[in-house]
Amino acid sequence: MKKNFIKAATTVALLASLGACSTMTEITERDEYAQPKWYANCVESGFEGWFWMKEEFAYACGAGESVFVQAAEEQMYAIAMNNFAKRMNSSVNSETKIQFKDNNGSETRQTQTNISYVVRDTTIREHIAKETGTFKYQGKMFTFVKLRMSKDVFDQLVQEAKTAKITALATTQDDIIRATN
Repeated sequence: MKKNFIKAATTVALLASLGACSTMTEITERDEYAQPKWYANCVESGFEGWFWMKEEFAYACGAGESVFVQAAEEQMYAIAMNNFAKRMNSSVNSETKIQFKDNNGSETRQTQTNISYVVRDTTIREHIAKETGTFKYQGKMFTFVKLRMSKDVFDQLVQEAKTAKITALATTQDDIIRATN
């Protein structure tokens, strides 16, 4: 009886340790840089599901690069979340200047482009990671993520951001009027 118990306990312990190893994923080391196809072709919205059960989603992708896997993961999530926030609540300031000069028949051109994004504090909720990918290349970890959010939630957050902007603008205008009186 004692031998059977020891044999059963040993078998259970051995199977449990084998099961723990099978839950690990090996991070591949690549010989050249690559991106997952879903990341390279990241769409902003799309439908998922079957014919009559389709649901529309908003997507945002991000990538991270670091010698530390956790830093690369945090970068990819931060960039993906920022890509959602830019579409919901951002202002873009863009200016391009082109100058042509005629130097005795030899024309030269100089172009300068400045673009800045300002993304205000933005509420983002109810998103999930749809796909992720990680690989190692030249000693660095490269991570990729595609976040997914219900299009209805995304549209609601866009409307909330617009309402907050309008409220802030109205408050500012009221403050200016009071200050001039």
